[in-house]
Amino acid sequence: MEELFSKLDEISDKIRDLEDNRKKLAHFLKELKGLDFEKDSRIMEDRLSVPVGKKELKQARFIGVDGGLAKRPYHSLDLILTRAVGAIFDYKEGKLFSVGYCPSTNVTPKLRMIHDASESDFQYIACFERIKIEIETLKMCLEKNPTLLLADGSLIPHPSDQPKKGSRVYDEYKRLIDSYKTLYRKAGGFLLAGVVEDSRSSTFSEYISQKVLGRIKSRKVEELRKILAHTRDTNLLFHVLNTGERSFVMRMGHNKDLADYGRNLYLFYLKTTEYDRPVRIEFYSPGDPIRMADDIAGLIFAVSCQNQEYGLPPVLIEADSRAKIREGELDAIHSHIVDKVGNLPSLYRLRRDRRPF
Repeated sequence: MEELFSKLDEISDKIRDLEDNRKKLAHFLKELKGLDFEKDSRIMEDRLSVPVGKKELKQARFIGVDGGLAKRPYHSLDLILTRAVGAIFDYKEGKLFSVGYCPSTNVTPKLRMIHDASESDFQYIACFERIKIEIETLKMCLEKNPTLLLADGSLIPHPSDQPKKGSRVYDEYKRLIDSYKTLYRKAGGFLLAGVVEDSRSSTFSEYISQKVLGRIKSRKVEELRKILAHTRDTNLLFHVLNTGERSFVMRMGHNKDLADYGRNLYLFYLKTTEYDRPVRIEFYSPGDPIRMADDIAGLIFAVSCQNQEYGLPPVLIEADSRAKIREGELDAIHSHIVDKVGNLPSLYRLRRDRRPF
């Protein structure tokens, strides 16, 4: 145990030193002026941070959509259970006035059975099923005329969710891309944003390293760039942004599958409260992205700043609790099937899931 505690002390010292260095880097960046920024096609502003004014919620409708997923592999078939719910929060005179749900309060999960899929194909299909039902719910919620429509998570498929061309699941991926395009087209006149609560992206840090620090030649700057190489965006921006500030607007990495729609996708980070990391906000804007970013940031800040240690919009917290699928729901489905057909070998759980000890 003495050796373990010695190692823990060493790790703790490294963590403290790295955080101290990030604070110094943040202080250095705050002193930079707009002229120190090398703009490129991704960057829409020449300021590191932008103050955000709280929007007055005299009459506003926030809708947050989240999806739930449960999956169970068997020996020759797999079961996927998905559900998505939109929580509707109506505000009047700055206070929450009413709560509703789309399509309903208690949504029946959607069940899909997969035959003879590889383990990787099963993971792809399960992911696609969850995203598709979220997108369908987002489109339904647009008909409710939201002031701001929020998705829990990204507005584009993650690169790891893209299968190889010619694979068994690639056609399903293409249909998923078509669903995204339909959502963007329908959302043209609305404020649509995705809130990524625990982003692990380093896009912002990489830009600072290459385009800002890369223009300054000194030994100190080289040390700062080494720090950035091990720093995610939210780690850095926690120290750079004050509460009620957002980062500059950036274009998102262009997904060629999304065609022209991909060129209208942007992101920024917003610090909504003092003791929580900034959240990554992605949004679709066919018009002026700066104006839309200000509107979205002001609305999110207005409803997310009450808790000093948890800075997410309450409407997404409610959507998450309604959409979540518990293991017991899959157990009930399994029991129902077994009652109908008997405990056939196809319905045996994988050995790793039913070890007797």
